[in-house]
Amino acid sequence: MTGTTRHRPLARLTMGLACALMIAVTAGCAAEDDPSRAKVGSCLEAQGKGGKTVRDDFRLVPCTSPRAAYKMIRKNDQCGDSTNGYLEIGTRRSRTRLCLTLNASEGDCFYQEIGFPTGRASKVSCGPAATYRVTKVSDGTADASVCGKDVPNWTKTPDVLPRAIVYRHPPLTLCADRP
Repeated sequence: MTGTTRHRPLARLTMGLACALMIAVTAGCAAEDDPSRAKVGSCLEAQGKGGKTVRDDFRLVPCTSPRAAYKMIRKNDQCGDSTNGYLEIGTRRSRTRLCLTLNASEGDCFYQEIGFPTGRASKVSCGPAATYRVTKVSDGTADASVCGKDVPNWTKTPDVLPRAIVYRHPPLTLCADRP
């Protein structure tokens, strides 16, 4: 009987260490796709529904993934004007703002929830599920006129197609039309 009780503390310690290791491994795996780890050029997938302010509804994904709807271009207060979308993460006292653009190539289709820029976009197949299709990407230009003479900027007329999605910092213009 005495031999059995001597081994119990060792067994408990071993079990405790095994549990701690499992928790650490699980937390480490989950942290790999945590948006707070994003760097300039990182891509994110929108999950769930609603606006772009819920950290748990986004995860880091490779930019080549068909689910990579957003690309981080800046961090914190460098988001510029409201034409840039952003994702706020962190606590009430220490918020981090990820400045996002659509991760779009010509021909990509998106489903837009709510409205731009506060709503969430998801890459989808072109077809009935798509809200719009990107018809042109003009990197280095922040000018709606590259999409056509009378094509409005998205923020001024969010429900009109065709339209321009203009990011000022860094300059990028996406032209969008019906899917």
